[in-house]
Amino acid sequence: MIKKYFISMGYSMKKVNLFVLIGVLLVGLSACDTMSPDERRVAGGLGGAAVGGLLGNQIGGGSGRTVATIAGAGVGAVAGSQLAGSSGYRYNRY
Repeated sequence: MIKKYFISMGYSMKKVNLFVLIGVLLVGLSACDTMSPDERRVAGGLGGAAVGGLLGNQIGGGSGRTVATIAGAGVGAVAGSQLAGSSGYRYNRY
């Protein structure tokens, strides 16, 4: 039902799937609240790699699409790991 709405608004199926995937990943990362900092770092890295790879795939074109996907996944993994690992630091400090 949601996909039909976005498609009727003129969005392509590729963009609709990207929005849905980002939403699912954000909900999944909300479970990271009870994880240790190392577990959060791994989950953030995996989520960041997935989102970065998808964004790189959307941005890249032609023969550079593969390079853009790999670069996006790498940058996303590093960024996600750093952001997720540092998010609970102030709460774990004694």
